[in-house]
Amino acid sequence: MRSWPKAALFFTLFLLLVNLTACTKTVPSPSQTPSAAEPPATMPAPAEEPAPEACEPPSEKPTEIGKEAQAPCLECEAVDPTQNRAGCFKLQPGKTTKNSKGKTVTGRCQPQCVPYARCRSGIMTCRLGDTGPVEWFECARKNKATTSIPKAGSIMVIAGNKGRKMSTGHLGYVEEACPNADGTWTLRFSHTNYDRKCHLDLDAKVLFNPKTMTATFLSGAWKAWAKDLKISGFILR
Repeated sequence: MRSWPKAALFFTLFLLLVNLTACTKTVPSPSQTPSAAEPPATMPAPAEEPAPEACEPPSEKPTEIGKEAQAPCLECEAVDPTQNRAGCFKLQPGKTTKNSKGKTVTGRCQPQCVPYARCRSGIMTCRLGDTGPVEWFECARKNKATTSIPKAGSIMVIAGNKGRKMSTGHLGYVEEACPNADGTWTLRFSHTNYDRKCHLDLDAKVLFNPKTMTATFLSGAWKAWAKDLKISGFILR
């Protein structure tokens, strides 16, 4: 009976040892700990190219210090290039007759500057008989059909010039109007009878200044002398 407690104690210690061994778990080292799944690396979005700045008309507001002024939109305005320009010019020399004193007189050739400009532009306003350039402009001005800004398809009226024997003025057709950065305009200008012989001068290059209302011919038949001619304005429809 004395050996039983020893056996029971031994058996109890054995069971306790078995239980401790079964409950023992190996704790993984930090290097063995599985890390949370990382999201796939995303490719950086390509840098967007800056959109081109919109071209804007010149502003009247002063430019801020340190900022460059934005270039204005400089677009030319031109008439239809397929337009038949020869159809309005059919040279008809003036007829030769004798006056009451028996002197031979040659009539005016056609088309003069007014009929040609009317034909090219289709503007038939202010037909007051034999209306000259100055009279036509004044009539159109009263009817609010004039402007100081060149327009393609308009009629540029040159004021009377006694020094060049143009007391009634002169006019022609604006084929194209191109604004310049300095506020002036470059025009393509066609006119006839510039030499009183009804010759036609097509596409003369003219520099027009709206501030001084003057025009200078840079090419064409009048290039040699036509500088700073006074301009009355432009006739519109």
